[in-house]
Amino acid sequence: MVRSLDWGGLKSNWEAFKEFVQREGKGTSILTEYYFVFREDDCGDEAYIFTTHSDLDDWLSEMFWQWERYDTRNVEESMEDVFVWKLISESDFKRLDTLYKGARETSIEINGERYYRKLIKVSVEPTVVVSTNFY
Repeated sequence: MVRSLDWGGLKSNWEAFKEFVQREGKGTSILTEYYFVFREDDCGDEAYIFTTHSDLDDWLSEMFWQWERYDTRNVEESMEDVFVWKLISESDFKRLDTLYKGARETSIEINGERYYRKLIKVSVEPTVVVSTNFY
């Protein structure tokens, strides 16, 4: 699921994200993941909520083309203005501490468990297609 937020800047959109997660997170599956995506833009900041990694990846791929990020000298760095934070339960943070190194504690609490946030880099990986070019 993707949900768009439009509350101004980073801080107000993060607050809206926290409210959404605390409201919607109660009673949901422990397998539900939450991602907060923020993009600064001269024409207005954008923020989104995702509840699955696959939806997030599909959306990022679509935005790469929609925002014409392919038209650059360095494709690998073309999405550096898109920030993605993943919410991590305290139990996962403690169990997988090397994976989530650098994660920061948040004030978000769902079903009595505290959550952390981890900034995740958006990777753009160009592909090479080799063919005979004979059709």
